[in-house]
Amino acid sequence: MKKKAKFFTLIVIPDSHGKVHRLVIPRFVIIIIVIGLIIGSFTLSYFINEYRVMREKLVYLNDLEKITKMQQKRILSLAEKVKQFNDTMEKLKKMEARLRALAGVGGGEISKQESLGEGGPEKYTLLVDPDLNGDKVSSLGLIKKIESNVSILEDTAKLQEKNLSKIQGIIQAKKDLFACTPNIFPVQGWISSGYGPRINPFTHKREMHRAIDIVAPWGTPIKAACQGRVSYAGWKKFYGLVVEIQNSYGYSTIYGHMYKILVKRGQVVKKGQVIGRVGSSGRSTGPHIHFEVWYKGKTLNPLNLMVEPLGSS
Repeated sequence: MKKKAKFFTLIVIPDSHGKVHRLVIPRFVIIIIVIGLIIGSFTLSYFINEYRVMREKLVYLNDLEKITKMQQKRILSLAEKVKQFNDTMEKLKKMEARLRALAGVGGGEISKQESLGEGGPEKYTLLVDPDLNGDKVSSLGLIKKIESNVSILEDTAKLQEKNLSKIQGIIQAKKDLFACTPNIFPVQGWISSGYGPRINPFTHKREMHRAIDIVAPWGTPIKAACQGRVSYAGWKKFYGLVVEIQNSYGYSTIYGHMYKILVKRGQVVKKGQVIGRVGSSGRSTGPHIHFEVWYKGKTLNPLNLMVEPLGSS
């Protein structure tokens, strides 16, 4: 039996006349070369695949970096908006202080009915630190700062809304009180008889005059000194044609000796609304308006309430 050859012979024959070359290669060398080629092809395939995967990861990372930078810009933009909102809240706090002053609750002792809530931080957390403006911005850090500030601003906004609502209620109440306070003259003219003791022109006796008499030309429009509801409109002994107006703040005003009544009982009238005209009905010596002010069952001197001067019409 023939033994297998342990060598391979490679013969090189030139085209022209030349010497034939013979190359003897051991069999194990061929096997090593083949195995090396197989291993090399697998290795090359592996590195090519890894390179492809790495390229894809690199593209993905580049896209992720772009998205991250875009998100950072949006976060910074959001942080700036929160900071602007913070500035707006500070302006609202100053506005609230001015409204408190207008409402009369800006200083001194405040009653329980007028007390307003106060609170909120004097300074909010810094939204954007100076060292956070570069490329190494911590998105997580910014988000935490924004969340912290948003939470603070939400609480402050709720408190601000509550305070402004209370101030609005106080201003409205004061506005209603002013409207219901008889502090304007029903007519312009001159006072012929003031509030207090006097000699009655009819009985010639000294008695208390619980009103003021304002002389004005016949037919002069008579204005309501305060708002309220007409509780009486008609004829009364001594008063002649008279109108009485009452309101929920305890004030009652009486306008006597009218020439003509222009309102009806039960009618709601506004402050300054014309309710009649000057005359001399009832027990009167001439055209004038008899003006009484009552507060919770007691008469007051109308002059002590007035906020405008009295001049001749």
